[in-house]
Amino acid sequence: MVWRIARAGVRALTASAIVVYACAAVAAQSAAREPEAALLARTAQLMHAGRLDAARDAAQQAVAAYPDSARAHDQLGFVLGLQGATDEAIAEFRRAIALQPALADAQYHLGATLWWTKQFDAARAPLERAVALRPAHAESRYYRGLVRKQLGDLPGAVGDLRAAVRADPGLAAAHMQLGVALQEYGDIDGAIAALETAVKLDPSRADAGNSLGLALINKGEAERAVATLRRVVEQHPEFGSARLNLGTALLQNGDLDGAVREYRDLTQREPKNAEAFYDLGLALKQQDAFEPAESALREAMRLDASMPEAPFTLGVVLWQTGRAEEAVPLFREALSRRPEYAEAHYMLGTIFKQQGNTEAALKEFHATVRINASSAEAHTSIGQTLNARGDRAGAAAAFAEADRLNKIKADSQAAIFAVNAGLSLMKQGRVAAAIDKFRGAARLAPENAQAHYQLALALRRAGRLREARSEFATAMRLAPYLRR
Repeated sequence: MVWRIARAGVRALTASAIVVYACAAVAAQSAAREPEAALLARTAQLMHAGRLDAARDAAQQAVAAYPDSARAHDQLGFVLGLQGATDEAIAEFRRAIALQPALADAQYHLGATLWWTKQFDAARAPLERAVALRPAHAESRYYRGLVRKQLGDLPGAVGDLRAAVRADPGLAAAHMQLGVALQEYGDIDGAIAALETAVKLDPSRADAGNSLGLALINKGEAERAVATLRRVVEQHPEFGSARLNLGTALLQNGDLDGAVREYRDLTQREPKNAEAFYDLGLALKQQDAFEPAESALREAMRLDASMPEAPFTLGVVLWQTGRAEEAVPLFREALSRRPEYAEAHYMLGTIFKQQGNTEAALKEFHATVRINASSAEAHTSIGQTLNARGDRAGAAAAFAEADRLNKIKADSQAAIFAVNAGLSLMKQGRVAAAIDKFRGAARLAPENAQAHYQLALALRRAGRLREARSEFATAMRLAPYLRR
């Protein structure tokens, strides 16, 4: 009897379980029949609402329901990436691509995530594929440009970043990176234009404002640089790089006291920032405050054993204050940190020359010109040292080379002034006068790409198209980043 009751209980339990399992099976079938698009849309809504855990659950449900869906795997990877699970995200993107190689989103997401994780070589192929699949997709172009820049292909990077801003003129990050790349290329005017656009599109971008300030410093527009960088520092007091650049701009603008204040403030905020102590020492040196400069430079040396500029500048301070013997080991220390440090060789040569050790001096001066063949000062010093040794012919040759290099330098500076004058004339509509200025700049400095480029633009505006094409070709050869 007891056994029969027990068996009856088992039968009742079994029947109940069958009902439960049957209901679960019906629910699962119902979920599986839910359209893929609806599942993906739900995941997207949850992502946009910031509910990432729920979005991940929804994406995983989509993958479970549609395991062969490349879009489901791509979307799950995107959510995982937002949550910082980059390895898992990369795996999902790869699954999506294996299922559907022509899915541009998955190729782009994989390439961008690999870039963020600093796997630059690996990022190249999926981004190449993403651009091939969707050439006008701004973000794919943007990330491929970043990868190309990282791998040393600056012309390719500039081309991609230009394409990105054409495809999406409101993409502030692309304008900023284009400006940075153009600055590396030496196109300061183009860099400033791109960076100004980035700042206008997103005034909160500290990196864009900082890069713009640096470009203005490089162009010599110190007042604008100071104003730009001061805004960045006021909005982002913790941004040390902007403070360093603000100090540089203040130095360039002749405000030594202001520069010292910025550097002192930064050293107090960041007592382990070797560059801040170095820049402070440099500014104090320019104030002839040699003792505190020495202290700051020694601290920079202590904080960063790889920085060659700190021992070099300290050596200069000691040499300027009559402590040449103490300066020698510091210049040697700078050379141990950077063996191809032309200025350190030159300073050693200068000290040895002053001490009458002409053989050692010549060795250092020749090392200087081996590293920097355009150093007119080193050639002059060679000529002076050879003259002191009675080598008149050698001295004459060295002096002649120094004169040649000084002329090139003067012509190059004159060409820059001529280009700027030509640009001013173009703004006034005086095209013929501008053409004369640009042509004069190109004669003075035949390797100045901007001179040829601006001349080409002016000639085209004047309707002289054959001459313009020739100048464009020269400009492109000298600087492939330029565009017609």
